[in-house]
Amino acid sequence: MKLLTMLLFLFLNPIPEEEKTPIYQNTSYTFEERAVDLVSRLTLEEKQSLLGNNMAAVPRLGVRQYNVWSEALHGVLAGANPSVGLQGPTSYPNSVALGSSWDPELLEREASAIADEARAIFQTGTKGLTFWSPVVEPVRDPRWGRTGESYGEDPFLSAVMSGAYVRGLMGDDPDYLKAVPCAKHYFANNSEFNRHVGSSDMDSRDMREFYLYPYKELIENDGLPSIMTSYNAVNHVPTSASAYYVDTIARRTYGMKGYVTGDCAAIEDIYTGHYYVETAEEATAAGLKTGVDSDCGSVYQRSAISALEQGLITMADIDRALVNVFTIRMRTGEFDPDPKVPYSLLPASTVNSERYQALAEETATRTPVLLKDEIVSGTDFKALPLKASQLNSIVLIGPQADKVELGPYSGRPEESSRISPYKGISDYLAKHNPEVEVKLASGGSTKSKSNLLYVAYFELTKTDGTVTRHDATKFSSCSEGITVGSGMGTEEQVRSIDDGSWTAYENIDLVNVEKITFGVNIPTEGGIIEAHVDSPSGNLVSTLEATKASGKPVGGVYGASTPMEEKVLRLGVNEPKTLYLVYKAPEDDEIDPAVLKAAEESDVAVVFVGTDENTATEEADRLTLNLPGNQVNLIKAVAAVNKHTIVVMQTLGCVEVEDFKNLENIPGILWTGYNGQAQGAAIAKILFGDVTPGGKLNATWYKTVKDLPAITDYTLRGGEGKNGRTLWYFNKPVSYEFGYGISYTTFEYSDFRISRTAITPDDALTISVDVKNTGSYDGDEVVQIYVTTPDSPASLQRPIKRLKGFKRVTIPAGQTKTVSIDIDCSDLWFWDMEADMMTYDKGRYVFEIGSSSKDIRGTVTAEMTSSVLTPALKTVVADCGASVLRAGEEAQISVTACLNNDSFIDINEAKIQYRTNNDAVVTISPDGKLKAAAQGVATVFADVTWNGKTVSSAFSVKIMPDLSLSSLKVNGKSYLKAGTNQYSIIRKASAKAPVVTATAKDPALRVEIAQAAAGPGTAVITVIDDVTADSMTYLVNFGTKAVSDEFKSAPSSAWTIIREDKAGWKPEAGALAITTAAGDISQASDNAANMFVQSANTDWTVETKVTCSDTPSVPAQNAGIVAYQDDSNFVKFVYSAQMFRRGGQGGAAVQLSCEENGYAKSSVNATPEGMEGNTIWLRLQKKGDVYTAYYSVDGKTFTEAGKVETGLKDIKAGVIACDGVLPAMFRGFRRGAAPQADPKPMTASFDYFRISSTGLK
Repeated sequence: MKLLTMLLFLFLNPIPEEEKTPIYQNTSYTFEERAVDLVSRLTLEEKQSLLGNNMAAVPRLGVRQYNVWSEALHGVLAGANPSVGLQGPTSYPNSVALGSSWDPELLEREASAIADEARAIFQTGTKGLTFWSPVVEPVRDPRWGRTGESYGEDPFLSAVMSGAYVRGLMGDDPDYLKAVPCAKHYFANNSEFNRHVGSSDMDSRDMREFYLYPYKELIENDGLPSIMTSYNAVNHVPTSASAYYVDTIARRTYGMKGYVTGDCAAIEDIYTGHYYVETAEEATAAGLKTGVDSDCGSVYQRSAISALEQGLITMADIDRALVNVFTIRMRTGEFDPDPKVPYSLLPASTVNSERYQALAEETATRTPVLLKDEIVSGTDFKALPLKASQLNSIVLIGPQADKVELGPYSGRPEESSRISPYKGISDYLAKHNPEVEVKLASGGSTKSKSNLLYVAYFELTKTDGTVTRHDATKFSSCSEGITVGSGMGTEEQVRSIDDGSWTAYENIDLVNVEKITFGVNIPTEGGIIEAHVDSPSGNLVSTLEATKASGKPVGGVYGASTPMEEKVLRLGVNEPKTLYLVYKAPEDDEIDPAVLKAAEESDVAVVFVGTDENTATEEADRLTLNLPGNQVNLIKAVAAVNKHTIVVMQTLGCVEVEDFKNLENIPGILWTGYNGQAQGAAIAKILFGDVTPGGKLNATWYKTVKDLPAITDYTLRGGEGKNGRTLWYFNKPVSYEFGYGISYTTFEYSDFRISRTAITPDDALTISVDVKNTGSYDGDEVVQIYVTTPDSPASLQRPIKRLKGFKRVTIPAGQTKTVSIDIDCSDLWFWDMEADMMTYDKGRYVFEIGSSSKDIRGTVTAEMTSSVLTPALKTVVADCGASVLRAGEEAQISVTACLNNDSFIDINEAKIQYRTNNDAVVTISPDGKLKAAAQGVATVFADVTWNGKTVSSAFSVKIMPDLSLSSLKVNGKSYLKAGTNQYSIIRKASAKAPVVTATAKDPALRVEIAQAAAGPGTAVITVIDDVTADSMTYLVNFGTKAVSDEFKSAPSSAWTIIREDKAGWKPEAGALAITTAAGDISQASDNAANMFVQSANTDWTVETKVTCSDTPSVPAQNAGIVAYQDDSNFVKFVYSAQMFRRGGQGGAAVQLSCEENGYAKSSVNATPEGMEGNTIWLRLQKKGDVYTAYYSVDGKTFTEAGKVETGLKDIKAGVIACDGVLPAMFRGFRRGAAPQADPKPMTASFDYFRISSTGLK
C-alpha cells in the first residue's frame, strides 16, 4: 500500500527534470549560434531597448545592462574607483605620438596592456569591453580637429600602426577577445566643423586608395571586429545610410565579421543634419538596412517599433543587428564561466601597475622626433644631448613646462603617475647632478586664436524699449572662411571665426539704439566683437569683450549661446545702415621680463610649447597652423637672450615653424605628440642622452597654411589653382617632410638589393640594405621604403611616391645591421575607376630606400610585367534574410563572391554547395532554399568554388518552438486569448486564490504552474521546451479595484507608505507634498523614502498632476508615478532632470524607466515643450504586460512618451519623489566636468491620484 501511495504521489508530482542549459549559455555551440538563440528569446520591446549603445538589461535571460560605448585610444577612458580597488588607468602617448614612433611592435604591446587594464576594470562590473578605438583615418589635412587621434597622413602607416593596436587589444586567444577594437570613423570624416551636415566628395580612386585603405587592411589582415560609421556624407550619401559603403564594401568586399555602430547621433544626423530622409523612423530604417547595428543615441530605441509598424523594416532587420552585436559580446566571454575565459581573472591591481607605468615611460621615450641639432653658437658642441655634468643651471620655460598635457580621449591617471617636464628633469638632475640649478619660469600661453566665438543672433534695443532680433547666420556678406553650423546642438551659429573675421548685415535700423545684445557661445578662450557701420573699419558702434578672461561664461564646443549685452555709441544716424560685426582675438600677453632674465642667466633654456584641447578638438578644426597664444613670441624672446635655447614642441600635429626653425640661437628642436603620463620622465632621458631620439614625423609639416586647399576639398590630387595633398601629391617646399627625423648619431646605408627584378602582382619580394651606425651613440633608425612608378602615363596622375614598407631597428654605435623588408606585390595596386577593381601599371617600380621621404639613400628597381592580379576568390557572404524562423517556413539563401582584386563575380558562374551542421533543424535544397524543420539552432554553409578555389561562408539560424497555450482556465472558466502574456482579473479580495490550469499547444512541451497564494495575487504559468531550453511565462493577476484620491485632506487608508519619513511629506493646500531626499529605487539604490503605493494588481490607467517647486536638478532628481512589485521590479514614469541632451546639459524631461530583478531594462526620455513653470500632467496606462506613458503640459492634450513591456506580479501603483542616482550609462563619460554637487531638495505636490481599474471578470 505504501509503495502504491508513493507511485501515485510521483505520478501527480513528477520530479522536475534537470534544468537544461539554454543554447545561448551553452559553450559547445558557436558564438553566432548562441547569439541567434539569445535574440530569438527577446520580445519586440526588449529588442528595441537593445539597439543603442546603452543596451538595457534583460534580467529574465541573465543579460546585464551594457554600454557598448567605451574609449581606449591610449588608455582606458576612466578614472579611479577606490570603492572597487581601482586606481586611475595608465595613460600612454596618444596616437599622433605613437605614429611618430614607427614602431608597431611597441604599439601592440601598449594595446595589449590597455586591454589588460580594461579586463581588470570589467571584472569590477564598472565598464564594458567594447572600445571605440582606434582612429584609423589618415590625416588628409593637418587643420583637422582630430589630427591628434590619428597615426599619420599616410594610409600605409596608419594601417600598419592601427593593425598593431587592433591585434594587441584583441589578444591572441583563438576563441575569446581580450577586448574589442572599433575602427573609426568610417569614412572620410576629416573636417569637424561641418561633420553633421557636410559631404566629403571624392572619386572612387581616392576613396579606395586613400580613405578606405586602412579599413581594408585591418579587416582582411587583422580580423577587425567592428567599425563606426561617421557623421558625414560621402558623395552626398550619409555613410550611416549607405548599404554600398557599409555592406557592399566593408562586409562583402573586405569581409568584415562583427558589428557596426554609428557615431553618437550619426543616425539622427541622417534626418536632422543631412535631411536625407524626413523622419526618425525613416532614419532608423536607413541605418538598419544599411547594416548599422547599433545607434549611439536614441533614434533606434525610440523608433524601431514604429518603423516596423510602418513597414519600413522587418523583424529580420532588427534581429540581424542584434545578432551581430551579441556575437561580439559572446566573444568577450561575457556569458561564459570565468574559468573558461583566459582573460577573466586579472585583478584590480593590474590597473596602473608598476609594470604598465614603466611601459608608459618606455613608450614615451620612443615617440619624440629630433628636428634640429646643431652646434651651439660660439662653441664646438651640439645643442643636444645635454651634459648633466657640465651644467650649472637650466631654466624650463613655457606653458607646458610644468604641465602634463594628455590630449583627447584621455583617462584620468593617478596624480602621482603624471610627470611634467619640470618634475621629470628635476628628478633626473637630482639623481645625476644635484648641483645643477633647475629653474621654472613657465610664461607664455596657449590661448587659441581659432574658433574664437560662435554667434547665433544679435538684438538691438531702442530708447523706447523696443527690441529687434537679427539672426547672425543670415549675413549679407562675410570674410573668407566663415561658416554656419550647429554642431551637436540645434542652434545655428556663425562659426570658424578667426582673428579679423567679419560678417555684414544690410539695412539695419540703428536709429535711437542704446543697447546691443549678442547671443554668443565661447568655445575656448573667446574674443572681441566690434560693431562697425558701413565697413569693417567704419565708425565703431559697440565693443563686446566676450572672453573667458573677462568672466563671461564658457559653453565649450557643444554649448548654446548666452546673451551678452553692451551699450551702443550714439552716432546720430537717421537711416538704415550696413552693420559689420568684426571679430578679434584678445591681445597676446606680454612676455614676463622675469622669464627672460631667468633665460639670460641660465646655461640652457628649454622652451616647452605646444597645443592643447582648446587648439582643436571634436567639432572644431584649426583655422591656422600657428602655435597658439604668444608662444612664437616667447620662443624668439628667449632665443634672443640665450644662445643655447632648445625648443620642445608637444602638439597635435604639424605647426608652422618657419618663424623660428632657422634662428641661430635655437640649435635644438624636438617634437612629440601628446606623450602620456610619463612625458616628463621621458623627455628628461631624451634631453640628457640616456635615450637617443629615433622617431620620425608621421605627416608633412607645411611651411604655411596657405599651401593647403580648402579643408572641405577631399580630392587628393592637385589641379588648377590648388596644390595636391600629403606626400603623395604635394610637390612644393616644406618645413619638414614626411618621415623626417634626425638622431644624436648618424647612419650610413649601403649594399641596396632586391630579391627579384621582374615581378607580377602575384609575387612577393624582399628589399635589403646594410645600415651602419657611424656615430658615437647607440640609436634607432627607421628604414623607409617608398615606391614610384616613373613609367606610368602622366595622364593618370599617379602619386609622387607611396610608403610601402618600413622597419625600426636599434643599432649600437659602430655596428652594422642588415635590414630586410618584405613587400607583397599585390599591395602595389591602383584603383581602376572604369573597371571598378584593382589594377597595376606595367613598367618600372622604383623602390626608394631612405631615412625620410626626401632623404633617399639608394634605390632598387623591379619591372612589373602584368597589370592583373591572378583572380581568386577572397570573400564569400551568404545569408537567407532571416535569423529566426518557425517550423515550416522557407527562405532563399543569397550569396555574393568577391575576388582578390575587389571586384565581384557573377555568382551564377560559380559552383555552390550548401550544407548544414544540423539537418534535423533545417534542410537545404540544391538551389539554396532553406526550410525550417524543427526547433533548434543550426549553422548553414555555402561553399563557393570558382576557378579551382573554394571559399565558404556560414550563418546561423534559430527555429523557434511554439510556446503558446492551447488552454488557460481559472476555476474551470476559459480565459485564453491569443497573443496575451498577462491576464488581469478583477475579483473581490479573498484569502484563497482561484485555481489556474493550462496546457501547451505543443504537447511535447512542459507546463509548470505556481498558484497565487491569495487574492490579490499572481499565478505564474511557465511553458518549457526541453530541446532548446526556451520558455514562456504567462501571468494571471487577481486584483481588486484601486482607489482614487484627490488629496483634499489626509491620504486615504488605501495607501501604504514605503520607508516613511514623516518629516518628508504632508498634505498641503489640497495636494500631497513630498520633499525629495537622497536615494531612488533605480539601480542598486533601493532607498527612496515616502513612496505612496496601493494595491493595483489589474489593468488600469493612472493620472496625476504634479507641480515641482523647482526644475529637477541633475543628475537624476525626479517625481511621478510608479508601478511597483518591489525595489528590483517596477515601472516608473517621472518628471526628471535631463542629464545630457544634444546641444547642452540640463533642463527637464519626462522619463519612463523599468527594472526587472534589479536590472535597468529600458529607459525612454522625452522633452516636454511649452511647459509653464514646473507643472506637468502624467498618465501611465497598464494593459497586460505593456505600460504606456503619456504627458501633458496643459492637462488636456496628452502626448505619448513611450512604452515598456514587463511582467510585474502583486502590483502596487502610486507616486514617488526622490533625488535619484546618476544613470550608469553616464558614469565615466563626463569629460572635464566638475564633481556633481548634491541636488537641492525639491518639493513635488501631487494634486490628485486618479486610477481607473479594468480587467476580466
